[in-house]
Formats: sequence, structure tokens, C-alpha cells
Amino acid sequence: MINDDILAHARQCAPAESCGYVVRTAQGERYFPCENLSAEPTMYFRISPKEYLKALAAGEVV
Repeated sequence: MINDDILAHARQCAPAESCGYVVRTAQGERYFPCENLSAEPTMYFRISPKEYLKALAAGEVV
């Protein structure tokens, strides 16, 4: 389930902010975890534009 994927990623990243995209694909919704590039990852998140393009290529970012 997508919620489980998001929560697992958040646990893996803690205490830093986790970030990613939910993408609607032909197979259903998928979570695309992304690396947090922020200089202050416990306070903010920053995602590479390349990660967005990768998610967008897979389907509709929701």
C-alpha cells in the first residue's frame, strides 16, 4: 500500500524530512522517494528537478 511506502521512507530518513512524489501510473498510484538535498534537512526539504522529471515520465504527479 502506498501509505506504507511513504511511512517506511519517512522512518528511514528520520530525523531529516523525507520527500517524494505520488505518481498515478497505468498500474495505479506509486510513491517515488526522493533524496532530500536541503542544507538543513531536519527543517526543510529540497528535491532535484531531475527527480521530478523522472516521476513525471512515469505518469501524472498528484
